[in-house]
Amino acid sequence: MPRHIKIGLIAMGIGLAVAMGFFVNIVGRVQSMMKNDREIEENPFKAPQPLYAPTDPPVAVKLFFPAASGEPLLTAEDEKIFKSGELANRAKQILQKLQEGPHSESMFPSLPKDTKVQDLFISEQGIAFINFSNTVALNHPGGVLNELATVYSIVDSLTYNLPEIKEVKILIGGVEKETLAGHCLLLLPLSMDLSLTNVVPREEKTASLR
Repeated sequence: MPRHIKIGLIAMGIGLAVAMGFFVNIVGRVQSMMKNDREIEENPFKAPQPLYAPTDPPVAVKLFFPAASGEPLLTAEDEKIFKSGELANRAKQILQKLQEGPHSESMFPSLPKDTKVQDLFISEQGIAFINFSNTVALNHPGGVLNELATVYSIVDSLTYNLPEIKEVKILIGGVEKETLAGHCLLLLPLSMDLSLTNVVPREEKTASLR
């Protein structure tokens, strides 16, 4: 093998190792921060912090739920949250709406019963780390499409409505899991995928109007 190719492969390997080390370091820091936040939240003498102020204006959002027809996999439902100055609070409001489930009978809930969001942290790189309770996996019916619907209901609802969030990393019970219930991979952060929905990406919509 030519020397310059060997050098290139070695450099690529070093770069990949550094990138993975950086990501693992971020996950470790997030898990530590989430643990501290959880300890604070479990203190019965500390009142939960509101997710918005009375003066925060309402803002329209689209929430993605599994379509009863199965085609497309996810259907958007219009909802409203309040435009908190804190990005994390807006993300938590969206997740609360997902927990409540859809209003239309043409859609199914995307999160299993009794699923709770225990912690949420958004990194400077725009990755939302969400720690769900174990019930999101234990009470999940399983199956490839069901898992995809749950995962991308979360990912698309956050990334579509909050452009500051570029990717979503799902943790379960405070730790990384390979899959949600045996199929959908969760090891790396996931970005928006509107091909599973009935919503046209903003770029395509803008281009069609020209």
